[in-house]
Amino acid sequence: MHRLLMLLLAGLLVLAACAEDAEEEVAETDDDAAEEEVDDDHDDHDDAADDDYDIAEQPDDAAAMFVSPSDGDTVTSPFEVELAAENITLAPAGDPVVGEGHLHVLADLGCTEDGEVIPGPSDDAEEEGYFHLGDGSDSREIELEPGTYELCVQLADGPHRAFGGTEVIEVTVE
Repeated sequence: MHRLLMLLLAGLLVLAACAEDAEEEVAETDDDAAEEEVDDDHDDHDDAADDDYDIAEQPDDAAAMFVSPSDGDTVTSPFEVELAAENITLAPAGDPVVGEGHLHVLADLGCTEDGEVIPGPSDDAEEEGYFHLGDGSDSREIELEPGTYELCVQLADGPHRAFGGTEVIEVTVE
């Protein structure tokens, strides 16, 4: 009987040690998941929402265009760009929603292919010529050095993937 009690006690100690290891593993896994969540926050959207979304579902006739300046205008930096969108609702960047998008202006970069991610928003992206209107607005101030620029206005879904018609104009900045 004494021997059985000793074996039972030893078994309980082994189980307790295993349970501690399992709790540590769960805690580490939870920490890793929290770190991933923090890393994903910079995307402004939930990847799970992408599972039910296909950018090809965006309206075929969605398009972005310049209201001002006009092609060939001379402007003084900083200058205001006024934009418009057709057949799409302008909305803040975030989770992708069919029928919604936001605007970008690209300076001397051409337009981005449909489905490709438009860089930004960041100071570095702006220095490269990517200007983001991720709040769902249709105007913003742009600062460029003197020179002649080709500007492209482009729609993007919540996670910044390009879609829809674009317009390209040329402006001279004094």
